[in-house]
Amino acid sequence: MSNNVLTEKDLDVQEKKVFGRIIDMWSLGSEEDPYAHSTKSEVIKYSKTDDLSEEQILMVLKNLEENKLIHMDEVNGKAYIKYNVEAVQIVKELQKTAYVHSRKEFIPPHH
Repeated sequence: MSNNVLTEKDLDVQEKKVFGRIIDMWSLGSEEDPYAHSTKSEVIKYSKTDDLSEEQILMVLKNLEENKLIHMDEVNGKAYIKYNVEAVQIVKELQKTAYVHSRKEFIPPHH
């Protein structure tokens, strides 16, 4: 992916489901810790409710990382899924769809 801005249309259904769940988790965070709920294990658990296997979810997470939409930071033995500024358009678009279930909008922290 070059300098093109990715949009929701660039994601397949599985990617939209998993990314929607990630956005849900991000929206649960506080200003002090926006990523408190977006651990890899929680996202996997939550995404399984969309009839996705752990293998499918892990593949989607890998794809989202490769496309620079998310990154993971290991803290105290837990992998936290964090926002990348390259995801700004997709996050805005997905929050207007049924893929994001949270009623609280996720506002990306400043980098």
